[in-house]
Amino acid sequence: MESTVKPKTMVQEISLLKSIRRIEPRNVALGLLLGCFLVTFAYFSMTKFDTFHFFIVNSPSTENVATPSPSGAFVQNMVSFDSEQPDTGPSRKENFSKDVPQIDLDNEAQNVPTDGENRNISSINSNNSSIISKIDLISEESVESTVQELDGSIIEETKETTDACDKKHELCSTRNESASNKTSTNTSISATVPPSIDSKLSDTTIENKSKTEIKKQVPLCDLSQRRIDKCEIEGDVRIIGRNATVMWVPSPELDGGPDYERKVWQIKPYPRKEDPAAMSHVRIVTVKPTDGPDDAPTCMDHRDVPAIVFSDRGYTGNYFHDFTDVLIPIFTTARRFQGEVEFLVTDFKIYWIVKYLPIFKNLTKYDLVDFDSDEQVRCYKKAYIGLTSHDDFGIDPDRIPERYTLVDFTRFMRTTYGLERDIAEIPIQKTLGRKPRLMIVARAKTRRFMNLDEIVRAAEKLGFEVVATEATNELVKFSVVVNSCDAIMGVHGAGLTNMVFLPINTVFIQILPWGGLEWVAGNYFKRPVEKMKLKYIQYDIMPEESTLIEEYPRNHTVFTDPASIRRQGWNALKEVFLDKQNVRLNMKRFRPTLKKALKHLNSEDS
Repeated sequence: MESTVKPKTMVQEISLLKSIRRIEPRNVALGLLLGCFLVTFAYFSMTKFDTFHFFIVNSPSTENVATPSPSGAFVQNMVSFDSEQPDTGPSRKENFSKDVPQIDLDNEAQNVPTDGENRNISSINSNNSSIISKIDLISEESVESTVQELDGSIIEETKETTDACDKKHELCSTRNESASNKTSTNTSISATVPPSIDSKLSDTTIENKSKTEIKKQVPLCDLSQRRIDKCEIEGDVRIIGRNATVMWVPSPELDGGPDYERKVWQIKPYPRKEDPAAMSHVRIVTVKPTDGPDDAPTCMDHRDVPAIVFSDRGYTGNYFHDFTDVLIPIFTTARRFQGEVEFLVTDFKIYWIVKYLPIFKNLTKYDLVDFDSDEQVRCYKKAYIGLTSHDDFGIDPDRIPERYTLVDFTRFMRTTYGLERDIAEIPIQKTLGRKPRLMIVARAKTRRFMNLDEIVRAAEKLGFEVVATEATNELVKFSVVVNSCDAIMGVHGAGLTNMVFLPINTVFIQILPWGGLEWVAGNYFKRPVEKMKLKYIQYDIMPEESTLIEEYPRNHTVFTDPASIRRQGWNALKEVFLDKQNVRLNMKRFRPTLKKALKHLNSEDS
């Protein structure tokens, strides 16, 4: 009797389950739905219900987002777009992407249900959500597996029904809408929502998260350059020269600007950072961030123009270093501002500033500030600590937006000092009706021409008009003399820096002392001269043309192995080959060099 009842009961329950599957959703009563769950609960009470898949219906009315809460209960959030209201905002797809974080498809691929699994998902009436939320969801895989054991025909019948829906999509959609009281139900998507997403995350929460998103911090200063450490600061910048302090102040009003690392920097704003002798007397400027406006001193002087802080100490006072260490870098840094920039000079040397005052006046419309003596709290929106310096007497146009070159710098110099000639009118003799003019830079101390008169006579005999002079500090007057010449010559030294006043296409002759100084000559003069579009000619003297022959025997290492002197360092090189050496040119040997210069100046093809 007992064995007879059990099969009959089993058949009845299977029939009940089949009938429920066939019933249209709109006719499902609350009692039958509860009965279905009671039957299911009876069969699968031992099954784990901690895993489920979530699906979203492509519906014209609503979109449902379901995620498990931390406690494991089923939570349903609605991203609602009422179909009866006009669509005046962004598309539902766009709004959905705002409210639900994007899912990593690669990481979630293993959780994507198969097509067969998708077809076994039944519509759930949203009106019954209060009841559903009280019942743990049954794993879809567990349901399918158990139903297959009961009766394989159920799966086949369900598949047929699903296929029919695929062919008659409009009919299925109508049924779904009716079953859910014209709200959308769940269908498949290509990925599941990870349980870590908080289903109660609102638009406001996401918006606040994006606003408070931390910006990537950048360094206040750049220590990577070979010649100089420099800082470029944008935002609320406050400078106290007396304390040699530059502060960046984080401000809510300047949220669009960069966020800098909370780190203190010690900067010497002079472009010879690898030279301890040059840097030993350069003042350190402290660059640091503050915690906010309350932690910063009150502004006493506001400027709408940027500030540039630099030192005029180091090797300044040497004519060559005046240009390569300060004047060319300040041009490269400040020229872009067309005068709307303020200079704050640390290690302020008044005599040096006065000497080059025309240059500074052509770069800034404002008075120069003695940084070390300034007690004001000066406030700027942008500040540069240190200058842009690429190389000795050089500008690399590829490293600056304005792509300035040495031609731009020399043209700036000629304009600053009001010089007439920008380009030499070659051929000189034919165009100007005069002899080419040659300036001989006659040094008075070291590396002097011992036979200057002989050199002058030979040059004049060849066809030059000669001006022999030593460079003076009166640049306004001396620059005019240089600009009037068509060629300049001299022994390697700072006086040749006056090439900056020469017109384009003129000639530069460098006499190289004994000692194997090709690198010095090439780096400090040959390369810059060629970039200024001047004709470079070099003459290397022989030991017999050097006064060193009078101090050392011909078989001394000074002559037989000058590299051994150079290997001892700059001081040894300077002492022997620069400070102790004068030059007596062999005019028979030197005359072809003068002829080469003359040929260039009188050539129709130059």
